[in-house]
Amino acid sequence: MPDIHFHALGSARARSGEDPLVPFLLSARNHPVTVSAREVRRLDSHRLQLLLVAEQQWMADGSDFTVTDMSPSFREGLERLGLDAEYFDKEKPQ
Repeated sequence: MPDIHFHALGSARARSGEDPLVPFLLSARNHPVTVSAREVRRLDSHRLQLLLVAEQQWMADGSDFTVTDMSPSFREGLERLGLDAEYFDKEKPQ
C-alpha cells in the first residue's frame, strides 16, 4: 500500500504567490492524499477549485483523495460557494 501524503491547509490562501497546496498536489500525484481543513478560516473559490480538480484527478487515477478535519468556516465556505457543507464527507462512487 502506498504511503499517504498529508497536507494541512493554512487559515487562508496566500495572496502573494502560489498556494502551498499546488506544489503539494504536484508532488503527491499517483499517491493517496489526505488534506486537513482544520485551520481554514476562509475558503475562497481558487482553493476550492484546486480541491475539486484534484479530487477528480485522483478519482480518475484510482487513488484516494480525502479532505478531513473540516472547520466550521471551511464548511460555511463550501455552502457560500454553492456546495453542500458535507460535500467532502460523502462517499463518492468508484
